[in-house]
Amino acid sequence: MLKCFTIRKYRGLIAEGDKLIIKTKIQDFPVYDNIFEQGFKVIYEASKRGWKYKDGVIERRDGSVKFKYIGPSVFEIFDEHIYDNIDVYGRDVVDIGTNVGDSSIYFALKGARKVVGVEPLPNVYAHAIENVKLNHLEDKVFLINAALGSKSGKIKVPCNTSTFTSVGFSALKSNGECEVPITTLSEVMEQISESYLLKMDCEGCEFDVILNDYEHVRMFDKLIIEHHTKYTGIEYRKLVDKLSSDFHCELTSVVSSIPKEEQGLLWCNKV
Repeated sequence: MLKCFTIRKYRGLIAEGDKLIIKTKIQDFPVYDNIFEQGFKVIYEASKRGWKYKDGVIERRDGSVKFKYIGPSVFEIFDEHIYDNIDVYGRDVVDIGTNVGDSSIYFALKGARKVVGVEPLPNVYAHAIENVKLNHLEDKVFLINAALGSKSGKIKVPCNTSTFTSVGFSALKSNGECEVPITTLSEVMEQISESYLLKMDCEGCEFDVILNDYEHVRMFDKLIIEHHTKYTGIEYRKLVDKLSSDFHCELTSVVSSIPKEEQGLLWCNKV
Protein backbone atom coordinates (compact mmCIF):
# COMPACT_ATOMS: atom_id res chain seq x y z
CA MET A 1 0.00 0.00 0.00
CA LEU A 2 1.48 3.35 -1.06
CA LYS A 3 1.65 6.00 1.62
CA CYS A 4 -0.28 9.10 0.59
CA PHE A 5 2.03 11.52 2.39
CA THR A 6 4.90 10.71 0.04
CA ILE A 7 3.14 12.21 -2.95
CA ARG A 8 1.65 15.19 -1.15
CA LYS A 9 4.77 16.34 0.67
CA TYR A 10 7.73 15.54 -1.54
CA ARG A 11 8.63 16.97 -4.90
CA GLY A 12 10.42 15.01 -7.59
CA LEU A 13 8.39 11.84 -7.03
CA ILE A 14 5.93 9.96 -9.19
CA ALA A 15 3.94 6.84 -8.34
CA GLU A 16 3.82 3.60 -10.28
CA GLY A 17 1.58 1.12 -8.48
CA ASP A 18 3.21 0.35 -5.15
CA LYS A 19 6.50 2.02 -6.11
CA LEU A 20 7.88 5.52 -6.10
CA ILE A 21 10.32 6.84 -8.66
CA ILE A 22 12.70 9.40 -7.20
CA LYS A 23 13.32 11.62 -10.18
CA THR A 24 16.47 13.18 -8.77
CA LYS A 25 18.44 9.99 -9.38
CA ILE A 26 15.83 7.91 -11.29
CA GLN A 27 15.79 5.20 -8.66
CA ASP A 28 12.80 2.94 -8.01
CA PHE A 29 12.05 1.43 -4.65
CA PRO A 30 8.92 -0.04 -3.03
CA VAL A 31 7.35 1.79 -0.11
CA TYR A 32 6.04 -0.74 2.38
CA ASP A 33 3.68 -0.08 5.26
CA ASN A 34 6.52 -0.38 7.80
CA ILE A 35 8.34 2.63 6.30
CA PHE A 36 6.63 5.48 8.14
CA GLU A 37 7.02 9.13 7.31
CA GLN A 38 10.18 9.86 9.31
CA GLY A 39 11.88 6.82 7.82
CA PHE A 40 10.85 7.74 4.32
CA LYS A 41 12.25 11.25 4.78
CA VAL A 42 15.65 9.79 5.59
CA ILE A 43 15.57 7.41 2.61
CA TYR A 44 14.45 10.24 0.34
CA GLU A 45 17.25 12.46 1.64
CA ALA A 46 19.73 9.65 0.96
CA SER A 47 18.57 9.38 -2.64
CA LYS A 48 18.84 13.12 -3.20
CA ARG A 49 22.43 12.95 -1.96
CA GLY A 50 23.19 10.16 -4.40
CA TRP A 51 23.07 7.19 -2.03
CA LYS A 52 21.71 3.96 -3.50
CA TYR A 53 18.76 2.15 -1.92
CA LYS A 54 18.09 -1.53 -2.55
CA ASP A 55 16.49 -4.33 -0.55
CA GLY A 56 16.40 -2.33 2.66
CA VAL A 57 20.03 -1.16 2.49
CA ILE A 58 21.38 2.27 1.57
CA GLU A 59 24.88 2.49 0.11
CA ARG A 60 27.00 5.59 -0.33
CA ARG A 61 27.50 6.59 -3.95
CA ASP A 62 31.19 5.64 -3.88
CA GLY A 63 30.40 2.23 -2.39
CA SER A 64 32.48 2.95 0.72
CA VAL A 65 29.80 2.25 3.34
CA LYS A 66 26.38 0.62 3.73
CA PHE A 67 23.59 0.88 6.31
CA LYS A 68 20.55 -1.24 6.97
CA TYR A 69 19.45 1.11 9.74
CA ILE A 70 19.96 4.84 9.36
CA GLY A 71 19.32 8.22 10.92
CA PRO A 72 20.12 11.84 10.08
CA SER A 73 23.59 11.64 11.66
CA VAL A 74 24.67 9.28 8.85
CA PHE A 75 24.62 12.23 6.44
CA GLU A 76 26.32 14.59 8.90
CA ILE A 77 29.19 12.15 9.21
CA PHE A 78 29.59 10.81 5.67
CA ASP A 79 28.32 13.70 3.51
CA GLU A 80 28.92 16.79 5.63
CA HIS A 81 32.21 15.39 6.97
CA ILE A 82 31.86 16.70 10.52
CA TYR A 83 34.70 14.48 11.78
CA ASP A 84 37.04 14.73 8.79
CA ASN A 85 39.59 17.02 10.44
CA ILE A 86 40.80 14.42 12.92
CA ASP A 87 43.25 11.63 12.12
CA VAL A 88 42.56 8.32 13.85
CA TYR A 89 44.70 6.05 11.68
CA GLY A 90 46.23 3.30 13.81
CA ARG A 91 44.76 4.74 17.01
CA ASP A 92 42.06 3.70 19.52
CA VAL A 93 38.72 5.50 19.74
CA VAL A 94 36.02 5.52 22.44
CA ASP A 95 32.68 6.45 20.87
CA ILE A 96 30.03 7.43 23.42
CA GLY A 97 26.63 7.62 21.75
CA THR A 98 27.32 5.35 18.81
CA ASN A 99 23.61 5.18 17.88
CA VAL A 100 23.25 3.00 14.73
CA GLY A 101 27.03 2.66 14.59
CA ASP A 102 27.59 5.39 12.02
CA SER A 103 30.33 7.23 13.91
CA SER A 104 32.04 4.01 15.03
CA ILE A 105 31.96 2.70 11.47
CA TYR A 106 33.33 6.03 10.19
CA PHE A 107 36.34 5.94 12.55
CA ALA A 108 37.02 2.30 11.66
CA LEU A 109 36.91 3.06 7.93
CA LYS A 110 39.32 5.96 8.55
CA GLY A 111 41.85 3.45 9.83
CA ALA A 112 41.30 3.37 13.59
CA ARG A 113 42.95 0.35 15.17
CA LYS A 114 40.00 -0.24 17.49
CA VAL A 115 36.71 1.53 18.19
CA VAL A 116 34.70 0.87 21.34
CA GLY A 117 31.16 2.23 21.03
CA VAL A 118 28.59 2.69 23.79
CA GLU A 119 24.84 2.82 23.07
CA PRO A 120 22.11 2.57 25.77
CA LEU A 121 19.03 1.75 23.66
CA PRO A 122 18.80 -2.06 23.24
CA ASN A 123 17.18 -2.13 19.81
CA VAL A 124 19.42 0.64 18.43
CA TYR A 125 22.43 -1.22 19.81
CA ALA A 126 21.25 -4.34 17.95
CA HIS A 127 20.85 -2.30 14.76
CA ALA A 128 24.37 -0.92 15.18
CA ILE A 129 25.75 -4.46 15.38
CA GLU A 130 23.99 -5.32 12.11
CA ASN A 131 25.44 -2.23 10.44
CA VAL A 132 28.93 -3.11 11.66
CA LYS A 133 28.59 -6.63 10.25
CA LEU A 134 27.24 -5.26 6.97
CA ASN A 135 30.50 -3.35 6.57
CA HIS A 136 32.66 -6.30 7.71
CA LEU A 137 34.17 -4.37 10.62
CA GLU A 138 33.59 -6.88 13.42
CA ASP A 139 37.35 -7.09 14.02
CA LYS A 140 37.62 -3.32 14.63
CA VAL A 141 34.35 -2.13 16.17
CA PHE A 142 33.22 -3.42 19.57
CA LEU A 143 29.89 -2.25 20.98
CA ILE A 144 28.57 -2.07 24.54
CA ASN A 145 24.85 -1.84 25.39
CA ALA A 146 24.99 0.64 28.26
CA ALA A 147 24.57 4.27 29.26
CA LEU A 148 27.62 6.26 30.33
CA GLY A 149 27.77 7.94 33.72
CA SER A 150 30.22 9.08 36.36
CA LYS A 151 29.15 6.15 38.58
CA SER A 152 28.17 2.58 37.78
CA GLY A 153 24.54 1.54 38.18
CA LYS A 154 21.45 0.63 36.21
CA ILE A 155 18.85 2.60 34.28
CA LYS A 156 15.48 1.95 32.69
CA VAL A 157 15.25 2.81 28.99
CA PRO A 158 12.69 2.20 26.24
CA CYS A 159 13.00 -1.27 24.73
CA ASN A 160 12.04 -0.29 21.20
CA THR A 161 12.89 3.25 20.14
CA SER A 162 12.60 4.37 16.54
CA THR A 163 15.99 4.47 14.86
CA PHE A 164 15.03 7.73 13.19
CA THR A 165 14.26 9.55 16.43
CA SER A 166 16.80 7.84 18.70
CA VAL A 167 19.46 10.49 18.07
CA GLY A 168 17.57 12.75 20.49
CA PHE A 169 17.37 10.17 23.28
CA SER A 170 18.86 11.13 26.65
CA ALA A 171 19.37 8.77 29.55
CA LEU A 172 19.18 11.78 31.90
CA LYS A 173 15.41 12.11 31.54
CA SER A 174 14.33 8.66 30.56
CA ASN A 175 12.34 5.69 31.74
CA GLY A 176 11.18 2.51 30.09
CA GLU A 177 10.72 -1.22 30.38
CA CYS A 178 14.28 -2.39 29.64
CA GLU A 179 17.06 -2.20 32.19
CA VAL A 180 20.61 -1.56 31.01
CA PRO A 181 23.80 -0.91 32.97
CA ILE A 182 25.37 2.47 33.51
CA THR A 183 29.04 2.04 32.75
CA THR A 184 31.85 4.41 33.64
CA LEU A 185 34.59 5.74 31.40
CA SER A 186 37.21 3.77 33.34
CA GLU A 187 35.31 0.54 32.64
CA VAL A 188 35.09 1.34 28.93
CA MET A 189 38.79 2.22 28.82
CA GLU A 190 39.63 -1.32 29.92
CA GLN A 191 38.75 -2.33 26.35
CA ILE A 192 41.42 -0.15 24.70
CA SER A 193 45.21 -0.11 24.80
CA GLU A 194 45.67 3.66 24.45
CA SER A 195 43.62 6.74 25.33
CA TYR A 196 43.71 8.64 22.06
CA LEU A 197 40.26 9.94 21.03
CA LEU A 198 37.12 10.28 23.12
CA LYS A 199 34.03 11.23 21.15
CA MET A 200 30.87 11.98 23.17
CA ASP A 201 27.41 12.70 21.78
CA CYS A 202 25.07 11.48 24.50
CA GLU A 203 22.49 14.25 24.89
CA GLY A 204 23.66 15.56 28.24
CA CYS A 205 25.76 12.83 29.85
CA GLU A 206 28.85 14.81 28.86
CA PHE A 207 28.24 17.21 31.75
CA ASP A 208 28.03 14.40 34.32
CA VAL A 209 31.13 12.62 33.06
CA ILE A 210 33.38 15.64 32.48
CA LEU A 211 32.43 17.45 35.68
CA ASN A 212 32.36 14.37 37.94
CA ASP A 213 34.80 11.89 36.38
CA TYR A 214 37.40 14.20 34.92
CA GLU A 215 40.34 12.09 36.05
CA HIS A 216 39.55 9.64 33.24
CA VAL A 217 38.56 12.23 30.63
CA ARG A 218 41.95 13.94 31.00
CA MET A 219 43.73 10.71 30.04
CA PHE A 220 42.76 11.15 26.37
CA ASP A 221 44.85 13.06 23.84
CA LYS A 222 41.88 14.39 21.87
CA LEU A 223 38.21 15.02 22.61
CA ILE A 224 35.19 15.63 20.40
CA ILE A 225 32.37 16.59 22.73
CA GLU A 226 28.90 17.59 21.53
CA HIS A 227 27.50 19.71 24.33
CA HIS A 228 23.77 20.05 24.92
CA THR A 229 23.31 23.24 26.92
CA LYS A 230 19.95 23.69 25.21
CA TYR A 231 18.78 20.33 26.54
CA THR A 232 20.33 20.35 30.03
CA GLY A 233 20.18 24.04 30.88
CA ILE A 234 23.84 23.85 32.02
CA GLU A 235 26.17 26.49 30.60
CA TYR A 236 28.66 24.88 28.21
CA ARG A 237 31.45 27.06 29.60
CA LYS A 238 31.45 24.87 32.70
CA LEU A 239 32.84 22.13 30.49
CA VAL A 240 35.42 24.47 28.95
CA ASP A 241 36.54 25.68 32.37
CA LYS A 242 36.97 22.10 33.60
CA LEU A 243 38.84 21.04 30.48
CA SER A 244 41.09 24.10 30.30
CA SER A 245 43.65 22.73 32.76
CA ASP A 246 44.64 20.03 30.25
CA PHE A 247 43.10 20.90 26.88
CA HIS A 248 42.77 23.70 24.39
CA CYS A 249 39.19 23.62 23.08
CA GLU A 250 37.45 25.26 20.14
CA LEU A 251 33.67 25.43 19.70
CA THR A 252 32.01 24.88 16.33
CA SER A 253 28.38 24.62 15.21
CA VAL A 254 26.57 21.33 14.71
CA VAL A 255 23.26 22.57 13.30
CA SER A 256 23.18 25.91 11.48
CA SER A 257 19.78 26.78 12.94
CA ILE A 258 20.97 26.32 16.56
CA PRO A 259 23.54 28.68 18.10
CA LYS A 260 26.72 26.81 18.95
CA GLU A 261 26.47 28.09 22.51
CA GLU A 262 23.24 26.09 22.88
CA GLN A 263 24.41 22.97 21.07
CA GLY A 264 27.84 22.67 19.56
CA LEU A 265 30.98 20.60 19.12
CA LEU A 266 33.98 21.10 21.39
CA TRP A 267 37.22 20.08 19.68
CA CYS A 268 39.86 19.66 22.34
CA ASN A 269 43.59 18.88 22.06
CA LYS A 270 45.78 18.14 25.04
CA VAL A 271 48.29 20.92 25.76
